Amino acid sequence: MAERYDAIVVGAGHNGLVCANYLARGGKKVLVLEGRDVLGGACTTEELIPGARWSSCAFIAGLLRPEIIAELELKKHGLELYQGDALGFVLFRDGSHFMMWKELDRTLRELEKYSKRDAQRFLDFGIRLQRFAEIFRPFLLSPPPRRSEVMAAFEDAGEPELFDEFVLLSTRDLLDRYFESEHLKGFLNFFGMVSIWGGPSTPGTSYVYGHHAIGEFEGTFGQFGYARGGMGSIAKALANSAEAHGVEVKLSTPVARVIVEGGAAVGVVTESGEEYRAPIVVSNADPQRSLLTLVDPGDLDQEFRAEVEGIDMRGSMARIHLLIDELPQYLPFDSPEPGPQHHGHQMLGASVENFEKAWEAQREGRFPDEWVIEAVIQSATDPTLAEPGKHTLTLGVQQLPYELAGTDWDAERERWADSVMEDLFVFAPNLRDHILERYIITPKDIERDYAITRGNIFHGAMGLDQLFSSRPLADLSSYATPVRGYYLCGAGTHPGGGVMGASGHNAAQAILGTGAAAKPSARRRQGGLIGRAMSTKAGRKAGYALARQRALRPLAKFAARTGGKKDA
Repeated sequence: MAERYDAIVVGAGHNGLVCANYLARGGKKVLVLEGRDVLGGACTTEELIPGARWSSCAFIAGLLRPEIIAELELKKHGLELYQGDALGFVLFRDGSHFMMWKELDRTLRELEKYSKRDAQRFLDFGIRLQRFAEIFRPFLLSPPPRRSEVMAAFEDAGEPELFDEFVLLSTRDLLDRYFESEHLKGFLNFFGMVSIWGGPSTPGTSYVYGHHAIGEFEGTFGQFGYARGGMGSIAKALANSAEAHGVEVKLSTPVARVIVEGGAAVGVVTESGEEYRAPIVVSNADPQRSLLTLVDPGDLDQEFRAEVEGIDMRGSMARIHLLIDELPQYLPFDSPEPGPQHHGHQMLGASVENFEKAWEAQREGRFPDEWVIEAVIQSATDPTLAEPGKHTLTLGVQQLPYELAGTDWDAERERWADSVMEDLFVFAPNLRDHILERYIITPKDIERDYAITRGNIFHGAMGLDQLFSSRPLADLSSYATPVRGYYLCGAGTHPGGGVMGASGHNAAQAILGTGAAAKPSARRRQGGLIGRAMSTKAGRKAGYALARQRALRPLAKFAARTGGKKDA
């Protein structure tokens, strides 16, 4: 007889593990089945090359909700988040560059090299973005709101233009409203280009930007860091917490299908033929895989299946993981000695026009002539990831076509990687002679090896037609599917992608019947004292003069506090 549970979660990605944690705390006997031999899905750490470990797909920690960190006691269960000296290093093809520091005053002085006006506007933009986050944050850990509810929240707060700016506009139009420097606009555009089918001029990319930018690190708005040991440490802490509350996690146990009897989910069958029974089954997979692959066609209405087939899953990215024996000697520096340029998120060759050209190539199913490359060298700040004298360098490229004209990714993987590497050598020529091995992950590999349809790590496009109560479809917005007892908890549900954990949290609350309707509190027009002070020209000028002062860093840090629940 098949072993029985109260709930089965399919997939040990971070949202699946979050969901399992809350279900167990709600009194359920929970089983998590993961097809791979490692935890985390796309939030994982793997030994891709012998002797070193990489965060295979996701590599930045900044979106994971502090409420989840606290309520699931993730720090108690092994999670350690940290930052290097610099948050980011931005390098252009002509060697010009700037650093994004943890300290606001240092960043403002960096930006003044290109435009004193834009340095001031960067502060203004940050305050507006923080205001957007303040209004939007209550919707993250709550049932999916209707679009009209979200709009009403901004109108009630006296900020309807913020909804337009950070939801409806393109990143190009958004950033043109605030900045004149092509350097700064090129860098900032990147955050709207993650896993999208589009470019800077595509309407709605400002929401992708806002979704990425409203994270926080240890309570400080707009910052991010790393998980010690790689992103798999998040998954491991979640699994440790779940197991401490009775959850059973089985790896290397791929689920073949959900068992449906009388229109209700009653369990699952694995690829090896094992059966596990439960009246609740929750899929951490993307919506199409969950409903078109894991459920027999006869168990769903054909019209509904056609709607699922129509979910927009476009938007791919890829990774190249390099084992190197010398750090990059980027163009402005005299040596490859470790420095803050190696500590954070490194952005190479970002320009608005290059992002536009990448979108044109993506649409045509080809590769552009030049790449915008993101790079992370986590071993520079976490020596546990590589042997002494070696480093892990991860390269990321966004705006890639899933389908290539006249060929496919398996045939083009090496040519694509070679092309990206040649661009990398423009920015760090020394690396040509210091790469020991490389490991390539293409959009097709993300689909095949990480079970993510079309390689879209968001589990579906994040345009306005697939947000809020329309994510991924209106008929699926409650996390429940038409099959009774079968639920979705992955990033394809509200509020969407990134290592946030909110989808897993919200799905569990829906299953347990504890979810409350989103009720954002009434807010003052300018977001409190700081917002009101910065609402006038004189106030903005004075605020900037204060923000760039080293001695006033504690005040700037206080202004960036989110006011959310303190991490446990």
